This record gives sequence, structure tokens and C-alpha cells, in this order.
Amino acid sequence: MIDFEWYRSFIHVYQQRSVSAAARIRFLTQPAVSQHIAALEAELETSLFIRAPRQMIPTDAGTALYTQVVGLIDRLEELSLEMKYEAGEQPRPVLKFGGPTEFVTHGIVPKLPLDVAQFTVVFDLTVPLLQRLLANELDFIISTKRIDEPGVQYVPIADERFHLIAPIGYEVPEADLKEWMDRQRWISYGLELPIIRRYYQTQFGERPGIRPEMILPNVDAILKAIEAGHGISVLPDYLVEEAVSAGRVQRIAPERFATNQLYVAYRTDSRHDPVLQQVIKALG
Repeated sequence: MIDFEWYRSFIHVYQQRSVSAAARIRFLTQPAVSQHIAALEAELETSLFIRAPRQMIPTDAGTALYTQVVGLIDRLEELSLEMKYEAGEQPRPVLKFGGPTEFVTHGIVPKLPLDVAQFTVVFDLTVPLLQRLLANELDFIISTKRIDEPGVQYVPIADERFHLIAPIGYEVPEADLKEWMDRQRWISYGLELPIIRRYYQTQFGERPGIRPEMILPNVDAILKAIEAGHGISVLPDYLVEEAVSAGRVQRIAPERFATNQLYVAYRTDSRHDPVLQQVIKALG
């Protein structure tokens, strides 16, 4: 009799072309996944993969089987989760997620659907958060970039727009914007000039040659420093809108801006979770 888990392992190996990647996604050992594939092949009396040195290559029989069963397996997993939640056996689930402090504070927290789930939030950068997602410590993350990683899916939810922001008393340049920018006092999120570098590359096609006067790893603090007249920086629209409207800071060359797409990233094995999908829909 064929075990349902054999099919689940088969689908992940087919999608990832790798036993090790499938094992990571399924939180199983590589020998366990290999045993599932071997057992399924023995039961079906056919070879599903060619074992190449660096990848698993589907045979014609493997491709045909995948085409026939992937939709059925996906629907069965989805139905199982739907029935679990509809049965009302458990209270609202607690979802743990992480993301950048400022965007989560301004762009995510107001949208969280508390009627669907409870939430625990951690703040960090995308790379360490992705590692925690893969380690099953988080249910999803707000990612500032798309990093190719087996077993992770991305859903775009927002586009950040970054503007050059200066104290209200600064004289606006009329000619060479770059030359003016190069002469200013800069406030940066980090020594590597992460947001400023993106603006320079978008507008001028080159990296900035500036040295910041102040490093503040928090964009709210950068805004306060600009309001105090300490220098200029590049900040997201959602953060500066109120300060611009109130006349505390100004956008320089408002027609110029840089953009960055943000994503919800989650493990592939969670793609049928109806609660997670409702949360993603609310955040989009």
C-alpha cells in the first residue's frame, strides 16, 4: 500500500531536483526522503528519477506521475487544514513573524488581521530572519529582497518609494543635483550606505563617494536628525509624509526617487495553510 508521505517527498524532490533540498523543506533526514522515493518506485515498479551526481533528473514516468498527482496532493493538504480550522478545535493560532522595524511598525502592524490570528513579532534584517524561517522558528517574514532559497515562496506586498530628504531651511539645488548632494552632510543607516547607495545608483548610475557624518541604524532616528538640521538622507515615503506636510522637513527633487519591493516570504510547506493565506491577503 502506498504511503501518502511517499508522494509528498516525491513532489518536493521533483520540484527541487534534490533530495537534500526536499529533506530540508520537509524537516526530514536525507535517508528518510531517499527511502520514500525508493519505496514509491518499488510499489509502482518504475524508476522516477535518474540519480545524477548533483541532481535528481525526473524520468518520463516521474514527470507523468508528478503531473497527475501534484494537484491532488495539494488539494488534499489544503482540505485537511481547512477542516482543522473549521472544526473549531483550537483557538486562533499564534503566528510568529519578523521584519524590519520601521516598515513593520508603519506598514504591517496596522494591517494585521487579529480576527484571524494572534501575532508575535521580532525585528531583524532579512538574511538572519530568512535563516530563522528555514529553521521553523518563524511562520513568515517581511523580506526587503528576494533571495533564492529552496523551499521558500515570496509574495510581493508593497513598493517602498525613497526620496531625498533635507532640513526645511536647506536651499534647494537648481542645477547639478549630484554635485550638490556630494557636498552635503549625510546621515546614513549604516557605513555601507544601504538606502543612499540605491538612490545614487537609480538616479546617477554610480555608487556614492560620500562619507556620512552620522550613522543611525533606525530611520525614525534619521528623520529626527534631519529635523534637527544635522544633515540630509534618503528615507521612505511612509515615514516622512507627516513631517513633510507639517513643514518640518522637505523633499529635494521630489520627481526623483528610488523604489524597493517588499515581500511576504514563507516556507513552501505552509502554502496551503488557510490562516497564513488570509494574513498574506490582508497585508497585500
